Amino acid sequence: MPTRALALLPLTLLVSAAGASAADGDPVPPGGIADFMTARTLGMAAGIGVAAGNEGIYVNPAAMAARRRYALEGMVLFDRRGADNVDRFYGASVVDSQTSALTAGVSYLRDQGLAYSGNAFHLALAGNLAESFHLGVTGKLFSLQGATSYQAANVDAGAFWQVTELLSLGFAGYNLVGSGSNKAVTPMGAGAGFAIGTDRILQLTGDWRADFDRGGKTTNRFAAGAEGLLASLVVLRAGFTRDETLSTNWWSVGVGLVNPSAALDVGYRQSTTDTSAREIAATLKLFVNP
Repeated sequence: MPTRALALLPLTLLVSAAGASAADGDPVPPGGIADFMTARTLGMAAGIGVAAGNEGIYVNPAAMAARRRYALEGMVLFDRRGADNVDRFYGASVVDSQTSALTAGVSYLRDQGLAYSGNAFHLALAGNLAESFHLGVTGKLFSLQGATSYQAANVDAGAFWQVTELLSLGFAGYNLVGSGSNKAVTPMGAGAGFAIGTDRILQLTGDWRADFDRGGKTTNRFAAGAEGLLASLVVLRAGFTRDETLSTNWWSVGVGLVNPSAALDVGYRQSTTDTSAREIAATLKLFVNP
């Protein structure tokens, strides 16, 4: 089978899986708007401790500064929790860690969901505290309409440490300002993660993330995943998440095609307890040399 056909086979399977709708267990609760993530993060399930590109805007802003690049990215993210709760996000982002010492990223997402509709803006900045230690912050602005309107700003913050060439650690806090009565929409949380290996060959990663608001008590998520690069062209990803916050577990898969000037990624995750609960994301990334 040609390499291109082999790489696109998982995408065909993902699209077919996204059409399934029968539930075989307790429904996964909505839990507010979906956690924003790109196809790479979705496919690996864990990304806080991974040197990041544009996905760092949402997962760990400090990790954007770990690699020198200028990238433009378009993305779609579909989150389904039954017929009455489907979120559809469309957007674009830019990250520049190449033209100055300060890394900057900006993102716009349009939510056309059934529970909420509106806009989300992110502005992320990251810098080097030391050669291998980075700090970052993301400012977020939401303008959402739904059962109740949500017009608010919030802040994420993160740290990333490239301990050795083959080991990195990440730490992040989410929605640190607090959300008052809208805790289900933007819940406060914290997380940590690690990565072993290199994204140029094989990388293993793990995450812990705590949610302080949505369950009325602190709930935890534990995730592990991997990505491997084949023939400097095809990226394969897989992961698993134990999710106390949404009372389910998730398995994840992903595939990508990459070359020095562009990358196309698709990621998919599925609940193990409710076949109607799933997410699928696709991203197209262009790398620009200034």
